[in-house]
Amino acid sequence: MMPQMRSRLPVARAVLLAILTPVAGCGTTDPALLITIDARLAADPATAMLGLDISATRGVVRLEGEVNSSAQRQRAIDLARAVAGVKDVIDAMYPGDDAIATAVRHALASDPLVGRIPITVTARQGTVQLISDQTGKEDRSRAVEIAAHVEGVKKVDDLMR
Repeated sequence: MMPQMRSRLPVARAVLLAILTPVAGCGTTDPALLITIDARLAADPATAMLGLDISATRGVVRLEGEVNSSAQRQRAIDLARAVAGVKDVIDAMYPGDDAIATAVRHALASDPLVGRIPITVTARQGTVQLISDQTGKEDRSRAVEIAAHVEGVKKVDDLMR
């Protein structure tokens, strides 16, 4: 029984080595890309806390999951692109609720019509709620329009009056 176990171990090592080692003329394997990209994202302070799903097919890497800012998103893309063997990076990342609410608040504050009106903004799964008791019809319409154009917003609930 022991001789059989010994004979399987070199086979398992050879299979693992074949998977993780670059093939001559073919570049780095997809599993090796995944390991390297995951390690780089985990080591970078800007991306370490992200729980991105990473996949690779023939050197094309897909990053999917929630990010807190466009800078964080770009950093993840840059880190993945910098890995030898990566041919392209598909960005399937999306802003989280906190990032969406912050972006909507900023967009509203920057607008000359509604920027001075106190509007409470909440976000959940891409649905933004705008709440205020100090708006008129034109203010509400403008605030909804602004919020709807923020990246990651799927729907705007107007709870203003």
